[in-house]
Amino acid sequence: MKKNILFFVFVFICEGVLANQFYPEYNKMRIYRCDISETIYNNDNSVVSQNKYFRIFRLDDENKKIYLQKAPVDWILKYDDAVIKFKHSPLADDYIMNTSVTIDRINNTYESETEISYDNFAYSPRKSKAQGTCKYLDQ
Repeated sequence: MKKNILFFVFVFICEGVLANQFYPEYNKMRIYRCDISETIYNNDNSVVSQNKYFRIFRLDDENKKIYLQKAPVDWILKYDDAVIKFKHSPLADDYIMNTSVTIDRINNTYESETEISYDNFAYSPRKSKAQGTCKYLDQ
């Protein structure tokens, strides 16, 4: 009898927790591709490298959420029809990046500034600036 009561309490708690979970519906989101040109600088403003890459974002306008591919971006500062601003902090085994991103949805532009800190003290912190153009892929 005691086990049955504990089982029902457990099921009740699990149902309550799972019922409140948010599951993104990626197939209903707009897909937004940004082609980006980035320049990485040393502390003395000398250029370390210039890179070109792209990012695929999924925009959930209904819930005001943005996803990098299908990974949620948690630190959203502003989300509206004109501008999306967020901070992103990916880390790897040897560095941490702190990036501030602004996506202008009216002009379809991307801008970011990044601070890169390395675990190895032989490398000084670096900064980068990036600009890009964006377009919807699902139009």
